[in-house]
Amino acid sequence: MSLYKENLMDTLQMMKKIAPEEMTALVRRYRILRAIRLLQPVGRRTISLSLDFSERTVRNETEKLHMQQLIAVSREGMNVTEEGEKILMGMEPFIKYIDGITAFEKKLTKLLNITEAYIAEECCKNVQKELGRIAAEVVLRNINKESKIALTGGSTLANMVETMPFSNTKKAELVIPARGSIGGILEQQADTLAAGLAEKLGAKYRLLQLPDHMSKKAFDEMKQQPLIQQTLKEIRQTDVLILGVGNALEMAKKRQVASDVYEFLLKKGAVAEMLGYYLDSEGTIVYTSYSIGLRLKELNRMKKIIVVAAGKNKAESLVAVCKRMPQAILITDTATAKEMIKIAEKNNM
Repeated sequence: MSLYKENLMDTLQMMKKIAPEEMTALVRRYRILRAIRLLQPVGRRTISLSLDFSERTVRNETEKLHMQQLIAVSREGMNVTEEGEKILMGMEPFIKYIDGITAFEKKLTKLLNITEAYIAEECCKNVQKELGRIAAEVVLRNINKESKIALTGGSTLANMVETMPFSNTKKAELVIPARGSIGGILEQQADTLAAGLAEKLGAKYRLLQLPDHMSKKAFDEMKQQPLIQQTLKEIRQTDVLILGVGNALEMAKKRQVASDVYEFLLKKGAVAEMLGYYLDSEGTIVYTSYSIGLRLKELNRMKKIIVVAAGKNKAESLVAVCKRMPQAILITDTATAKEMIKIAEKNNM
């Protein structure tokens, strides 16, 4: 942190001590503005319910925000203006510092021995959108127009793609699914997300229209197809991975693995699933499914690995995955981060 920022943070702490009611009002107004951005166009009642603020409080604060031209009000609801966006971006580091989120992120980064951690505050009941917004910003900061991106599927990454702004200039070279994904919800499949993200970034894309789990016979046959071989060659050239992580047993049920495989995973203490690999709490591979796509041994050459996942049921999964990825940039929510810290501290005892 620069000396300027350190001095500014010290000043904010002094302001918090000398005028706590003013700081409370500042944070409250910021959270309302941020909730409007996440849910726009949105009405006051929805903001009230999302933040557990009284409707009177929301009405008073939004009137002030409107007077300052930080929000626009129409029949459809409230929207954040361009000036409001600038205010949100400028204030975010300081609000995170005041709320202790910055220290929280540093603690999580150190405990997990990873590159960075970003924690989405539960500013409103739709924390998934906030998670997606942060993930989109982190991705944009970590790519360039030559980047070749691989990504997995899932609802969290679907939120990231939805939140990603359209770019008028080329932001990446190629976006490609990290693995086959046919069989899940169409809007959350890696193919669908790769095409959507490529459109937002002005990049080319490739598809991998295969199931994410198949028999060994089908696996061996599909790998020989020229088109699949070409796609796999391009996957191996990717240098940025955007990775979703799942709870091992939940993912096994979702993918309808054979009962003997499920029992094996249970016996081996599998806690995490990623890219078709099942890991135990130490990050050791206990089972590998027949899934065509990016392989675990190829992750070491990745310039950036951005892990995006949330949910207390995934805390142990994320700790296990991070043990294999010191270059990881983790994005999660407050509740998951707290649970991860408990697990990491217990493991380090």
